[in-house]
Amino acid sequence: MNNTICKRNMLCKKKVPLTVICALMSALILGGCSSPTDSYNHSTIKVEPSPQTSENTEEDSKEDSPSSEEKDSEDSTSEDGFDFNQKLTLKTPSPAAGETPRILFIGNSHTFTNNLPGMFSELAAAMGHQSDVQEVTQGTYTLTQFADSADPAGSVVNQKLTEETWDFVILQENTNDAFSTPEETMLPAAKTLDEKIRTAGGQTGVLMTWSPKEGASIWSLEDVQSILAQNTITVSEELDSLLIPGGVAFMRCMEQYPQIELWGEDGMHPSVAGSYLAACTAYAVIFQQSPEGCAYTADLDTETAAQLQSLSAGFIKK
Repeated sequence: MNNTICKRNMLCKKKVPLTVICALMSALILGGCSSPTDSYNHSTIKVEPSPQTSENTEEDSKEDSPSSEEKDSEDSTSEDGFDFNQKLTLKTPSPAAGETPRILFIGNSHTFTNNLPGMFSELAAAMGHQSDVQEVTQGTYTLTQFADSADPAGSVVNQKLTEETWDFVILQENTNDAFSTPEETMLPAAKTLDEKIRTAGGQTGVLMTWSPKEGASIWSLEDVQSILAQNTITVSEELDSLLIPGGVAFMRCMEQYPQIELWGEDGMHPSVAGSYLAACTAYAVIFQQSPEGCAYTADLDTETAAQLQSLSAGFIKK
């Protein structure tokens, strides 16, 4: 099939006390944790961890956890948190995805768990869109590392973005950075990568990740996801990029289809259903087409796949 390269804030308007951030940071190690698996027919090139990056220890496996989108004319963030059911004003691709688009995913274990890029590729193909989907992923990595050409994985990203052309490049930040330091780390790194993406002829997409299933420290799942959502939206607006609202999709699914388990056993990484929902959401945003009726279900039962397809269709601009 296609070749795959697998290596493996704007502050929320809600003020977050530094002491709480420190407590959260000690409770969350949100990065990536395990080695990627080549679960679809793509060749795999592994990127060795940089010297300053620890091996995937038990602590690492706790994971990478923890423009305005408007609802009518109201502020999307309130004292009560983010409204996950608000109508999101998502940017649409310009130009639209053409024939055989080249799409690169950059991220950590939230992306390579269950092979999200592979799911996206299979889903698109089943919907009649052949695409060249590749990835550069590394457990626990941040966009700051991917933007650093001196870093092993960052060097691969730099080579991909300076020597090849892309239609879309999807950036997935380490959830800790997206939660607590978007202004200091996520935005500068995303801007560096976005500049290279645009020079390579592509459009940047930012994948919003999801909170740990149980939240983190004193923060509930809703608290963490509210801050992740607002920070990611704000960064996306600063870049004028596409936004793939994976975290919002998770929250809507929990409300509409509570029987669907979106997290894996560790409560951090997505289950197959969670990855499939993220893939369907990415498909809806990039192709501006509902994935409803898609024959590819990632081995989920037909009813579950149909529910996730329908939910993701709700993000298409009408």
